[in-house]
Amino acid sequence: MISFSDALFAFSITFMALSLQLPNFPSNIVESELTRRLSQTLIPSIIHYIISFMVVGTYWISYHRIFEHIRYADITLVWLNLLFLLFISLTAYFTGLLTTYSTHEIVVITFAGIMAATGFMLCIIWWYATHNRYLVNKDIHPALVKYFLLRSLASPVIFLISIGISFINIQLAQFFWALILPLGIIIYMKHIPHLSKL
Repeated sequence: MISFSDALFAFSITFMALSLQLPNFPSNIVESELTRRLSQTLIPSIIHYIISFMVVGTYWISYHRIFEHIRYADITLVWLNLLFLLFISLTAYFTGLLTTYSTHEIVVITFAGIMAATGFMLCIIWWYATHNRYLVNKDIHPALVKYFLLRSLASPVIFLISIGISFINIQLAQFFWALILPLGIIIYMKHIPHLSKL
């Protein structure tokens, strides 16, 4: 199951890279005009790709960290995993839309919604596996369970809040996504004293 998931993660990230298309500028364009056009078109697309890459990469790392502690699997976990991978595969498509139509509210909202749903699915997987210690070791520490749940919730909550912000300011909503990394660091720093004792 994990090997299949890794393959789909790799496909999704590759497909995201393909969404970056080379601009079709005249071959005799002057350098100043080329610089201006690149700053208006290519650079925003690269920024959106980097954001998507980092978020999907974060989900991939969290996925592996979580499955280090999941010892057993049942059919429900398999289906939850498939739903999670469905959203991962959709991020590639919506990243392509975002790199082209980042000023359109519906595209930003849909992208944020897909990313939030992906993160929430990872939370559900972890909750299901640790509920009553069903699919993990019985002696797993509660602090570890709480830490992974909070880490998994950080990204989807940021994306969910950004949807509300997008109704006020579409660019501010996209800048808000940058809080994902510092929030993850804050959660880690807050829990590391407890985790280091485990």
